Amino acid sequence: MNTHGSSSRSGIVNEYVPLSHINDSRLDALIGRRNGEAIKVSTRIFETMQAAHDILLKTGHETFPDGPGNQEAAIWMSGGRSWTRMKMSRDLVGSASSEEEELKGVKQAGGGSCGEHRRMVGAEFQNITRHLPVFQVKESNEDHNYVIAGDWRDRTVGDKAVVVDAWQGLKKIYTYGERTNPTEPIRLITTPPGGPRPMTEELADALSTPPFDDAKMNRFTKMRLRVAAGPEAAQKLIQGLRSNESVWDQVTGTRNMYTTYKDPDGNKSAFNSVPSVYLNRYLQARDEMQYALPPREDR
Repeated sequence: MNTHGSSSRSGIVNEYVPLSHINDSRLDALIGRRNGEAIKVSTRIFETMQAAHDILLKTGHETFPDGPGNQEAAIWMSGGRSWTRMKMSRDLVGSASSEEEELKGVKQAGGGSCGEHRRMVGAEFQNITRHLPVFQVKESNEDHNYVIAGDWRDRTVGDKAVVVDAWQGLKKIYTYGERTNPTEPIRLITTPPGGPRPMTEELADALSTPPFDDAKMNRFTKMRLRVAAGPEAAQKLIQGLRSNESVWDQVTGTRNMYTTYKDPDGNKSAFNSVPSVYLNRYLQARDEMQYALPPREDR
Protein backbone atom coordinates (compact mmCIF):
# COMPACT_ATOMS: atom_id res chain seq x y z
CA MET A 1 0.00 0.00 0.00
CA ASN A 2 1.20 3.48 -0.86
CA THR A 3 0.08 5.88 1.85
CA HIS A 4 -0.12 8.70 -0.67
CA GLY A 5 -1.60 6.52 -3.41
CA SER A 6 -4.23 3.84 -3.32
CA SER A 7 -5.08 0.36 -2.15
CA SER A 8 -7.89 -1.98 -3.10
CA ARG A 9 -10.26 -4.36 -1.34
CA SER A 10 -12.66 -6.55 -3.28
CA GLY A 11 -12.44 -4.24 -6.27
CA ILE A 12 -12.97 -1.08 -4.20
CA VAL A 13 -10.14 1.41 -4.58
CA ASN A 14 -9.28 3.81 -1.77
CA GLU A 15 -7.43 6.93 -2.91
CA TYR A 16 -5.51 8.26 0.07
CA VAL A 17 -4.78 11.94 0.55
CA PRO A 18 -3.12 13.67 3.55
CA LEU A 19 -5.51 15.67 5.70
CA SER A 20 -2.95 18.45 5.51
CA HIS A 21 -3.80 18.87 1.80
CA ILE A 22 -7.53 19.31 2.37
CA ASN A 23 -9.24 22.64 2.86
CA ASP A 24 -12.70 22.25 4.38
CA SER A 25 -14.23 24.45 7.06
CA ARG A 26 -16.09 21.43 8.49
CA LEU A 27 -12.77 19.66 9.02
CA ASP A 28 -11.28 22.72 10.70
CA ALA A 29 -14.27 22.85 13.06
CA LEU A 30 -13.60 19.25 14.11
CA ILE A 31 -9.85 19.14 14.53
CA GLY A 32 -8.66 22.75 14.51
CA ARG A 33 -6.55 24.71 12.08
CA ARG A 34 -3.02 23.95 10.99
CA ASN A 35 -0.46 25.36 13.39
CA GLY A 36 2.75 24.35 11.67
CA GLU A 37 3.95 22.22 14.58
CA ALA A 38 6.84 19.89 13.70
CA ILE A 39 8.49 17.31 15.94
CA LYS A 40 12.01 16.02 15.36
CA VAL A 41 12.29 12.24 15.70
CA SER A 42 15.06 9.69 15.23
CA THR A 43 15.41 7.62 12.08
CA ARG A 44 14.18 4.57 14.00
CA ILE A 45 11.03 6.36 15.18
CA PHE A 46 10.34 7.82 11.72
CA GLU A 47 10.66 4.39 10.07
CA THR A 48 8.35 2.94 12.71
CA MET A 49 5.83 5.70 11.97
CA GLN A 50 5.97 4.87 8.27
CA ALA A 51 5.25 1.19 8.91
CA ALA A 52 2.57 2.07 11.46
CA HIS A 53 0.86 4.41 9.00
CA ASP A 54 0.50 1.61 6.45
CA ILE A 55 -0.94 -0.65 9.16
CA LEU A 56 -3.28 2.11 10.35
CA LEU A 57 -4.76 2.64 6.89
CA LYS A 58 -5.05 -1.06 6.11
CA THR A 59 -6.71 -1.85 9.43
CA GLY A 60 -8.85 1.25 9.72
CA HIS A 61 -10.24 1.32 6.21
CA GLU A 62 -9.95 -2.20 4.77
CA THR A 63 -10.12 -4.74 7.59
CA PHE A 64 -13.07 -2.79 9.04
CA PRO A 65 -14.82 -1.44 5.91
CA ASP A 66 -17.74 0.13 7.82
CA GLY A 67 -15.67 1.42 10.72
CA PRO A 68 -16.11 0.90 14.47
CA GLY A 69 -19.38 -0.64 15.57
CA ASN A 70 -19.74 1.73 18.52
CA GLN A 71 -18.89 5.07 16.89
CA GLU A 72 -21.94 7.15 15.96
CA ALA A 73 -20.65 8.48 12.65
CA ALA A 74 -19.67 4.98 11.48
CA ILE A 75 -23.11 3.64 12.38
CA TRP A 76 -24.75 6.48 10.48
CA MET A 77 -22.50 6.17 7.41
CA SER A 78 -23.11 2.43 7.16
CA GLY A 79 -26.82 2.47 7.94
CA GLY A 80 -26.16 0.28 10.97
CA ARG A 81 -23.84 -2.26 9.31
CA SER A 82 -20.85 -1.28 11.44
CA TRP A 83 -22.77 -2.32 14.56
CA THR A 84 -23.98 -5.63 13.09
CA ARG A 85 -20.47 -6.38 11.81
CA MET A 86 -19.25 -5.94 15.38
CA LYS A 87 -21.94 -8.28 16.69
CA MET A 88 -21.16 -10.92 14.07
CA SER A 89 -17.44 -10.62 14.77
CA ARG A 90 -17.97 -11.36 18.44
CA ASP A 91 -20.20 -14.32 17.62
CA LEU A 92 -17.49 -15.79 15.38
CA VAL A 93 -14.65 -15.10 17.81
CA GLY A 94 -16.67 -16.54 20.69
CA SER A 95 -16.85 -19.91 18.97
CA ALA A 96 -13.19 -19.96 17.85
CA SER A 97 -10.77 -22.54 19.25
CA SER A 98 -7.45 -20.93 18.17
CA GLU A 99 -5.86 -17.55 17.57
CA GLU A 100 -6.03 -18.15 13.82
CA GLU A 101 -9.77 -18.80 14.01
CA GLU A 102 -10.27 -15.70 16.15
CA LEU A 103 -8.39 -13.50 13.68
CA LYS A 104 -10.30 -15.03 10.79
CA GLY A 105 -13.59 -14.33 12.56
CA VAL A 106 -12.74 -10.64 12.95
CA LYS A 107 -11.56 -10.47 9.32
CA GLN A 108 -14.68 -12.21 7.99
CA ALA A 109 -17.12 -10.00 9.84
CA GLY A 110 -15.00 -6.89 9.35
CA GLY A 111 -16.31 -5.35 12.52
CA GLY A 112 -15.50 -4.49 16.08
CA SER A 113 -14.86 -1.79 18.64
CA CYS A 114 -11.52 -0.49 19.88
CA GLY A 115 -10.56 -3.94 21.22
CA GLU A 116 -10.86 -5.62 17.83
CA HIS A 117 -9.07 -2.72 16.13
CA ARG A 118 -6.24 -2.98 18.65
CA ARG A 119 -6.00 -6.72 18.13
CA MET A 120 -5.77 -6.48 14.33
CA VAL A 121 -3.17 -3.69 14.48
CA GLY A 122 -1.14 -5.89 16.83
CA ALA A 123 -1.47 -8.84 14.44
CA GLU A 124 -0.26 -6.76 11.50
CA PHE A 125 2.80 -5.59 13.48
CA GLN A 126 3.75 -9.23 14.04
CA ASN A 127 3.95 -9.72 10.27
CA ILE A 128 6.70 -7.13 9.73
CA THR A 129 10.22 -6.52 11.05
CA ARG A 130 10.01 -4.55 14.29
CA HIS A 131 12.86 -2.39 15.57
CA LEU A 132 10.91 -1.52 18.72
CA PRO A 133 8.67 -3.54 21.04
CA VAL A 134 4.95 -3.26 20.31
CA PHE A 135 2.42 -2.99 23.14
CA GLN A 136 -1.30 -3.59 22.96
CA VAL A 137 -2.67 -1.40 25.73
CA LYS A 138 -5.78 -0.24 27.60
CA GLU A 139 -6.26 3.19 29.11
CA SER A 140 -6.02 3.07 32.89
CA ASN A 141 -8.94 5.46 33.43
CA GLU A 142 -11.35 4.40 30.66
CA ASP A 143 -12.26 1.37 28.57
CA HIS A 144 -10.28 2.19 25.45
CA ASN A 145 -7.69 0.01 23.65
CA TYR A 146 -4.98 0.85 21.12
CA VAL A 147 -1.36 0.03 20.23
CA ILE A 148 1.96 1.71 21.04
CA ALA A 149 5.21 0.93 19.21
CA GLY A 150 8.16 1.71 21.44
CA ASP A 151 8.45 1.71 25.22
CA TRP A 152 7.46 5.10 26.63
CA ARG A 153 9.19 4.11 29.90
CA ASP A 154 12.53 3.81 28.10
CA ARG A 155 14.35 7.15 28.33
CA THR A 156 15.74 6.69 24.80
CA VAL A 157 12.16 6.60 23.45
CA GLY A 158 9.94 8.29 26.04
CA ASP A 159 7.27 10.58 24.61
CA LYS A 160 8.36 9.69 21.05
CA ALA A 161 6.80 6.22 21.26
CA VAL A 162 4.37 5.74 18.34
CA VAL A 163 0.60 5.55 18.92
CA VAL A 164 -1.59 3.55 16.49
CA ASP A 165 -5.31 3.94 17.20
CA ALA A 166 -7.39 2.66 14.27
CA TRP A 167 -10.70 3.07 16.16
CA GLN A 168 -10.78 6.86 15.91
CA GLY A 169 -13.07 8.58 13.41
CA LEU A 170 -10.13 10.34 11.73
CA LYS A 171 -6.90 8.39 11.92
CA LYS A 172 -3.34 9.60 12.37
CA ILE A 173 -0.02 8.29 13.63
CA TYR A 174 1.21 10.44 16.51
CA THR A 175 3.54 10.30 19.48
CA TYR A 176 2.84 9.19 23.04
CA GLY A 177 3.41 12.75 24.24
CA GLU A 178 0.62 14.06 22.00
CA ARG A 179 -2.20 11.94 23.44
CA THR A 180 -5.23 13.77 24.75
CA ASN A 181 -5.47 11.23 27.60
CA PRO A 182 -2.38 11.83 29.78
CA THR A 183 -2.75 8.76 32.02
CA GLU A 184 -0.30 5.88 31.67
CA PRO A 185 -1.90 2.95 29.82
CA ILE A 186 -2.04 -0.64 31.05
CA ARG A 187 0.00 -3.12 29.01
CA LEU A 188 -2.05 -6.08 27.76
CA ILE A 189 0.14 -7.86 25.19
CA THR A 190 3.80 -7.25 24.35
CA THR A 191 5.44 -8.21 21.04
CA PRO A 192 9.24 -7.93 21.21
CA PRO A 193 11.45 -6.51 18.44
CA GLY A 194 12.29 -8.98 15.70
CA GLY A 195 11.36 -10.30 12.31
CA PRO A 196 7.98 -11.40 11.02
CA ARG A 197 6.46 -14.40 12.78
CA PRO A 198 6.33 -17.72 10.90
CA MET A 199 3.44 -17.64 8.45
CA THR A 200 1.58 -20.92 8.74
CA GLU A 201 -1.09 -21.91 6.25
CA GLU A 202 -3.80 -21.32 8.86
CA LEU A 203 -2.49 -17.87 9.74
CA ALA A 204 -2.09 -16.87 6.09
CA ASP A 205 -5.66 -17.96 5.43
CA ALA A 206 -6.95 -15.98 8.40
CA LEU A 207 -5.13 -12.76 7.51
CA SER A 208 -6.07 -12.90 3.81
CA THR A 209 -9.78 -13.45 4.48
CA PRO A 210 -11.87 -10.59 3.03
CA PRO A 211 -14.78 -9.12 4.99
CA PHE A 212 -18.33 -10.17 4.15
CA ASP A 213 -19.79 -7.94 1.45
CA ASP A 214 -22.35 -5.22 2.13
CA ALA A 215 -25.26 -7.24 0.74
CA LYS A 216 -24.72 -10.01 3.29
CA MET A 217 -24.38 -7.51 6.11
CA ASN A 218 -27.47 -5.61 4.96
CA ARG A 219 -29.46 -8.83 5.34
CA PHE A 220 -27.94 -9.48 8.77
CA THR A 221 -28.72 -5.90 9.85
CA LYS A 222 -32.38 -6.28 8.89
CA MET A 223 -32.54 -9.60 10.72
CA ARG A 224 -31.07 -8.11 13.91
CA LEU A 225 -32.95 -4.79 13.89
CA ARG A 226 -36.16 -5.68 12.01
CA VAL A 227 -35.36 -2.61 9.93
CA ALA A 228 -33.43 -2.46 6.66
CA ALA A 229 -29.91 -1.02 6.78
CA GLY A 230 -30.19 2.71 6.25
CA PRO A 231 -30.95 6.00 8.03
CA GLU A 232 -33.89 4.57 10.02
CA ALA A 233 -31.80 1.67 11.30
CA ALA A 234 -28.88 3.96 12.15
CA GLN A 235 -31.12 6.40 14.02
CA LYS A 236 -32.78 3.58 15.96
CA LEU A 237 -29.41 2.08 16.88
CA ILE A 238 -27.72 5.30 17.95
CA GLN A 239 -30.61 6.41 20.13
CA GLY A 240 -30.82 3.00 21.76
CA LEU A 241 -27.08 2.82 22.37
CA ARG A 242 -27.01 6.32 23.80
CA SER A 243 -29.56 5.29 26.40
CA ASN A 244 -27.17 2.72 27.88
CA GLU A 245 -24.02 4.78 27.23
CA SER A 246 -22.46 2.26 24.86
CA VAL A 247 -21.81 4.46 21.83
CA TRP A 248 -19.20 7.17 21.27
CA ASP A 249 -18.61 10.20 19.08
CA GLN A 250 -14.85 10.51 19.05
CA VAL A 251 -12.92 12.04 16.19
CA THR A 252 -9.30 11.67 17.29
CA GLY A 253 -7.09 10.86 20.26
CA THR A 254 -4.43 13.53 19.69
CA ARG A 255 -4.23 17.24 20.28
CA ASN A 256 -3.16 18.10 16.73
CA MET A 257 -4.03 16.11 13.61
CA TYR A 258 -1.65 18.25 11.55
CA THR A 259 1.58 17.72 13.51
CA THR A 260 4.43 16.70 11.22
CA TYR A 261 7.50 14.61 12.06
CA LYS A 262 10.99 15.09 10.68
CA ASP A 263 13.95 12.69 10.80
CA PRO A 264 17.67 13.61 10.75
CA ASP A 265 17.81 13.16 6.94
CA GLY A 266 15.07 15.72 6.36
CA ASN A 267 12.28 13.25 5.61
CA LYS A 268 8.99 14.73 6.76
CA SER A 269 5.37 13.57 7.04
CA ALA A 270 2.22 14.16 9.09
CA PHE A 271 1.15 10.50 8.69
CA ASN A 272 -2.51 11.57 8.50
CA SER A 273 -3.68 10.22 5.14
CA VAL A 274 -7.34 9.32 4.67
CA PRO A 275 -9.40 8.00 1.75
CA SER A 276 -10.95 11.11 0.18
CA VAL A 277 -14.29 9.34 -0.33
CA TYR A 278 -14.35 8.32 3.33
CA LEU A 279 -13.63 11.85 4.52
CA ASN A 280 -16.44 13.31 2.43
CA ARG A 281 -18.88 10.69 3.73
CA TYR A 282 -17.71 11.19 7.30
CA LEU A 283 -18.20 14.95 7.24
CA GLN A 284 -21.57 14.61 5.50
CA ALA A 285 -22.71 12.04 8.08
CA ARG A 286 -21.88 14.37 10.94
CA ASP A 287 -23.87 17.14 9.25
CA GLU A 288 -26.88 14.87 8.75
CA MET A 289 -26.76 13.59 12.34
CA GLN A 290 -27.10 17.13 13.69
CA TYR A 291 -30.56 17.39 12.14
CA ALA A 292 -31.73 13.78 12.56
CA LEU A 293 -30.69 13.16 16.17
CA PRO A 294 -31.13 15.10 19.41
CA PRO A 295 -27.94 16.62 20.87
CA ARG A 296 -25.76 14.27 22.86
CA GLU A 297 -25.85 14.68 26.62
CA ASP A 298 -22.48 15.14 28.32
CA ARG A 299 -21.37 12.05 30.22
